[in-house]
Amino acid sequence: MSKNGLLLLSIGYLLLLFSVNTVTAAYDILSLVTASTLIISGLIITIKGKKPKRRRG
Repeated sequence: MSKNGLLLLSIGYLLLLFSVNTVTAAYDILSLVTASTLIISGLIITIKGKKPKRRRG
């Protein structure tokens, strides 16, 4: 499940990177909102997917 979260994070960061127009330096709002949604959902999945290590002894 953690790999799915990392995939969403990487797609979100790439979309965030490409959401800006390099000529006018203006952000595309729809791409920005989509990227932030993917980043937040990826973070949630990644954090919930981490399991605490069991101690032996």
